[in-house]
Amino acid sequence: MKVVIPGEVVGVIEQYLPGGGTFVVDGRIVSCLLGRLDVQNHKAYVSPFKKTDLPLNPGSLVIGKVWESERSQSSVKIFFLWGPSRSRLKSSILAIMPKRVPENRGALPGDIVMAKVVLNTGSDLFISLAGSTKLGVIRAECTECHKKLNKVGYALICPACQKVYLDRKISDLYGLNPFKEK
Repeated sequence: MKVVIPGEVVGVIEQYLPGGGTFVVDGRIVSCLLGRLDVQNHKAYVSPFKKTDLPLNPGSLVIGKVWESERSQSSVKIFFLWGPSRSRLKSSILAIMPKRVPENRGALPGDIVMAKVVLNTGSDLFISLAGSTKLGVIRAECTECHKKLNKVGYALICPACQKVYLDRKISDLYGLNPFKEK
């Protein structure tokens, strides 16, 4: 059994395929959690020592508010679980949205996003806007005048000051109320 820490290189893509608990950076497979390294069928997995009690598993769709943005990641407060059993969480959960994924870079503090859980380590929750066209910003306000932005094609435009935002990944559900039953 080999114990690895977050950020530790566990192999290269020529050697292994990345499995759960890992991600790829410049052809290197890197652990994103503290746990045990397992290699099965030429695939590297990192199993966390601490199991999660949260109902959020990889693949779960969630809705949250971008709380703060740093150089390498954004913090998102998750407050709603999307899917067949839509439910509001009893208390919000702070998630990490890494900016190494290009789709995650444009979300700004205050944006409401629909994201997919990519990893739940038990202590950290990682989400992403990459993948489905359903994922992305579902509500945003102008950074200048704080009016709700309108979606026009692939852009968001402020109806008051006409400022144009081209940098966000916009969800197909933008402007709709995701809490309303269909």
